This record gives sequence, C-alpha cells and structure tokens, in this order.
Amino acid sequence: MNFRWGPVLAFVLVLLAPVAARAEQETTAPPYIEAVRAFLVGWGHESWDQMQAVGADSVSVSLGDKVFAVAPASRKSDVMIVFPFRGLSTVRAGDEVKSVTVQELGLRVGDKETRGTATVTVKEENGQYRVVGISLDDSQ
Repeated sequence: MNFRWGPVLAFVLVLLAPVAARAEQETTAPPYIEAVRAFLVGWGHESWDQMQAVGADSVSVSLGDKVFAVAPASRKSDVMIVFPFRGLSTVRAGDEVKSVTVQELGLRVGDKETRGTATVTVKEENGQYRVVGISLDDSQ
C-alpha cells in the first residue's frame, strides 16, 4: 500500500484544534477564584511575592474568636495554612462578588490545627481582585 499519512494527519489536526482551544477556554477560572487560589497556594508555600500580588498588605484571619494577621508585604504570618484545601465557590451580593467560600481549609496556630469551612473576603480594585480577609468556621 502506498498511502500518504500527511494529508490525513493534517485533516485530523484541523478538526481537533478548535476542540482543544475550547476545552482550554472552559477550564479558565474566574479572576476572583484565581486570586483566592493563588493567595492560598502562595501562603502554603510561603511565596510572599505571589501572595502580595493578589492580597492586601495585611490580611486578617479570624479563627473562632481570635484574629491573626498574615502580612505578605512584611513577610510575616501569625497563622499558617495546612494543605490541602478544596471546594472554592463564589458568594455574591446581587451581581457583585463579595467573597469565596472554601469548603475545607486547614489552619495551624502553634501546635493546634483546625479544619473547617472558610470564607475568603475579596475586594475588587481596578478590575483586580485582592484577598482582604479570611474567616474559618471552627464549630465543626
């Protein structure tokens, strides 16, 4: 058989290219979800520059009745995140995004680790979302 695969391969690539582009487009997270994800991952890896790009200079972290500070600008944290975290979803007031709920987030203060549902408050500034606060519900 003297068959050329070049034209067949080119035809298949032409058909699959739009499908791959559409799949990539659908997996792009909204900017507020991406900002929260980047902040949490940066926090866990102590990547202060990554946190500072998507967070306030100082982010308050409420754990029950106690409030701690995470300050990416000064590279200090009174509390640490414990991986993994999961389940990011948006909380809106009308059309405005107010916060992102994290279904499961772990925080550690000293030797004590707490896991629960968290709310990450975000603020939009010039089209960019920034993390300004985190509150963990430790009643579980």
